[in-house]
Amino acid sequence: MQLSTSNALLLASLLALINAPGLIGHGSVVGGGIARTIECNQSLARSLELDEHLKRRPGEPPNKPAPDNGPFILA
Repeated sequence: MQLSTSNALLLASLLALINAPGLIGHGSVVGGGIARTIECNQSLARSLELDEHLKRRPGEPPNKPAPDNGPFILA
């Protein structure tokens, strides 16, 4: 997942507006939440792509359920 140029500029301008008081010395700087959100979205996208890739992998049979041993319990 990559940000397009327009989305990156929008995000940068939003961060600049939110952090303007902190950057000039009158308040605190905010941005960790947005960074964590972007990181989480990228992690989810990578996981979903990997899952789709593994599902479509040729040459391997799908996972089979565990064999049923009938009425006997093996311990």
